[in-house]
Amino acid sequence: MTRRHRAGALVLSGMALVLTACGSPAATDTTDAVKAAARQSGDTVYPAQVANCGRTVRVDKAPERIVSFFPSNTELLLRLGLKNRIAGQTWTDQSPPKPAYATDYRKVKVLAPGEIGREALLAARPDFILADGEYQFDGKKLPTIAELAKLGVPVYIDSAFCPKTTGTATLTATTTDLTALGTLLDVQPAARQATAETRERLSAVDKALTGRPATRAAMVQIVDKQLYALAGGLYSDVVRRAGGRNVLDDTVPKGSNFAPLSAEALATKNPDVLIYHYTGAADRAASEKWLRTHLAATAAVRGNRLIAVPAADFSELRAVDGTVTLAKSLHPDAF
Repeated sequence: MTRRHRAGALVLSGMALVLTACGSPAATDTTDAVKAAARQSGDTVYPAQVANCGRTVRVDKAPERIVSFFPSNTELLLRLGLKNRIAGQTWTDQSPPKPAYATDYRKVKVLAPGEIGREALLAARPDFILADGEYQFDGKKLPTIAELAKLGVPVYIDSAFCPKTTGTATLTATTTDLTALGTLLDVQPAARQATAETRERLSAVDKALTGRPATRAAMVQIVDKQLYALAGGLYSDVVRRAGGRNVLDDTVPKGSNFAPLSAEALATKNPDVLIYHYTGAADRAASEKWLRTHLAATAAVRGNRLIAVPAADFSELRAVDGTVTLAKSLHPDAF
């Protein structure tokens, strides 16, 4: 018997005693009493709904076939104890799993190593999708979010990458998602524990860096030989919380968090540290070679201060990992 069922049974038993003693129906509505007991125990009361990216995400029961888009989302679901409820994952080519999750991560079915198509997604029979952004649900390659909702497949988007808040998102998006997913997926105790750990870890970083000047840094990524500035929103907030200042903040359009960038423009900024995203070992090596070749005159390259970070380290719980790791790289003597 689940904790929710036990709570309901206790309430119903109590009501039976009232009926026997008084010889008349109890005044309390059974459904309301069961819901109240469930709330008190920390369980989700269904149907449940939360706000996400300007929409309402509603589930009528706890999802059992969740599809995860992006490695950080898969790891988040594993952290919440949902390994047996993940029907598959996509975009696994974006980053290897963190060691703490590697064993369970590799047991999750890979529906597509990169972008997934409509047929493959629907064949997985998802009843919930956790995605890294809205960009894939364009009605062409994949159904729109509204179309999926009509099929009984609600979609929750990482709140740091909601279109209207991408350029202003901060690390608080992680705890926002933990609370929302705890409710929707009926894992509120695990979500509260992860939230507490997140706040504790970030607080420790803040304490260690108190009084230290910010390091001038640039966060970039190279895709198909094109250099991109990663700035604004969660990217710059991670740099800030890690004891840095993203010198590329003024190169990205308002409301966005990335933009094409020339090597010359980056060289003009002359950052003391270059932080670059990579998706795998080959991409990491190629990106470092490109940066050393095209930005040889910058203080970062001359001082050999190039920091490689997995692309997946900038969403959900991995954003917290990324902040801690980056802080130790920018200010190693503080830890």
